Amino acid sequence: ETKEYQFAIIVESCEEGGYFATCPSLPGCHVQGETYEEVMTEIKASIKSFICDCIQEGEPVGENDVTVESVKIAV
Repeated sequence: ETKEYQFAIIVESCEEGGYFATCPSLPGCHVQGETYEEVMTEIKASIKSFICDCIQEGEPVGENDVTVESVKIAV
């Protein structure tokens, strides 16, 4: 049986070029890529690997305990 998980991720552009992505709910789950598409592919693979490791070791999969909001500030 396949179960679906959903996690918030943060994608940032790097000063030296490329992108950095992290999943704050899953410790150590972060990747870098040359393009946005590459970093998205890599973070999905990293999250899947993290979840598979948890399942194999009988550990609970982390919760998506991060909320991402955008705020507008007028100064």
